[in-house]
Amino acid sequence: MNPRLLFIDDEPENVEFVARTLRDALDADVRVVTTVAAAVEALHEVRYDLVVTDVFIPVHSVPESQLGPRARRKTEHIEHLGGLVLLDEIDRLTDPPLLLAHTACVDPVLIELLGERVVERVRKPAPTEVLLDAVLRVLREASRQA
Repeated sequence: MNPRLLFIDDEPENVEFVARTLRDALDADVRVVTTVAAAVEALHEVRYDLVVTDVFIPVHSVPESQLGPRARRKTEHIEHLGGLVLLDEIDRLTDPPLLLAHTACVDPVLIELLGERVVERVRKPAPTEVLLDAVLRVLREASRQA
């Protein structure tokens, strides 16, 4: 079965080449979304094998009652930390995907909040081949463990 990937980045040009390459080379089912709301919707439509997400994604409006534990810890900054809202939502899934963080985040507290669910992290701005290599590495490792 071909891998199913979801890329979340509010600047889609950061991931479009990698997404296109994966579609062409692996015949992967790749979706690129630009908002947390679209990502949450996509996660509930189908099961993804891998989610590649930025951490610094704007959140336009999320009621505090819907915030998970990561997002609640950073509510004063949550309008810019949509990746934490997304990670909390992924934790609610029955069969969560693997996660790769593609982010400029270097704050140790935020990196700790990403948790064990994030299996790889690629620092932005990364050359396209670095991101592509990381995605392929995660997919290879997942297929070995399956």
